[in-house]
This record gives sequence, C-alpha cells and structure tokens, in this order.
Amino acid sequence: MSMVRLVFDSVSEVTSSEGMGILLLTDEGHTRMLSIICDEATVYQFRLRVGEAEVASRLAPEVLWQVITRNLGEMRFQVVINDLVDGQYKTLLYMPDILQAIPIRASDGVLIAYLAKLPIFIEERLMDRQSVPFLKPTEAVPVPVNILSNDMLRQALQRAVNDEEFEKASEIRDELRRRERKNGPR
Repeated sequence: MSMVRLVFDSVSEVTSSEGMGILLLTDEGHTRMLSIICDEATVYQFRLRVGEAEVASRLAPEVLWQVITRNLGEMRFQVVINDLVDGQYKTLLYMPDILQAIPIRASDGVLIAYLAKLPIFIEERLMDRQSVPFLKPTEAVPVPVNILSNDMLRQALQRAVNDEEFEKASEIRDELRRRERKNGPR
C-alpha cells in the first residue's frame, strides 16, 4: 500500500454552516489538498496553537502527549488516514515500532500531529480520489460531498433546492441515496 505524506496547511470556519470548520492538508509538494471537516471546538483548538498562544503548552492534548512520550520513551508515532466511510475519514494513531494502531477522529489526529510534530500519511488511492488541486486558501474551498455527514448533506440539499441549484441538489441527493442503499435509512 503506497502512502502520501500530508502537511497541515490551514484551518478555517465554514461560513455557510454554523459550528463547522475545515482543516486543509496538502501533499508535501503543495500540488493537491485534502479537506477534513471539523467542529468549531477543533477550529478553536487549532487557532490557539497556530497563533502560538502561551496557554497552549498547558492544555490537555499537550499535557497528555507529554505523559505518553515520557512513558513510552523513543516510540515513534504517525497519523494514518486509510479509508472514508459515510463521510468520516477512518484515521489511526499508528505506532510502527510495535505495529499497533488506535482509531482516532481525523480532526483529533491532525491536531495531535500538529502539536507533537508527527507525520501524517494517507493511502495514495484515497488521496487521489478525495483531494483537489491545491489553491492557496481563498473565500471558497472545494469540499467533496462524500466527506459530509448525513445531516450536513440534508442541510446542503435544502440550501441547493432553495437556491435553485438543481445540479448540485441532484449530486447531493445521489450521495444520500447511495448511503441509504449501503447502510439503510438513518
């Protein structure tokens, strides 16, 4: 399985949806970018660290990471994104020295990688399928419809219908139907 190394680029709030944000990751050559949806608490956590707030070193993730590294010594860690299921990236905190992995929410994995300076990897085929050409962040960031939760998709469908964007509404409807066929209605 071939992997692509990712780097954290930026965090931003989604202006059209309350309480959501997007983490942007790029490949090392800054040619492709990957969007990860997060909640507003995660946006806040990233802003503290990106802004280098003095308090960040005493926050729970940093303190817990210090405890982990003190107890495990020179153990190597990495964050691995290896699948996408129902709008959620399947992500692991992986320890290659002992071949152990712990499932983790994608946005939390990126946060830990950022604060602990861990490498982030994604399975190459998943990156090819989910990434878009890298654009320096502007007002609009393209987000693949398949990374949105069912609730987010329903909200987006209603907005698209209200705005008479029928092609977009059709795409969203098709994704919801695909998920229902796969998992049954939720």
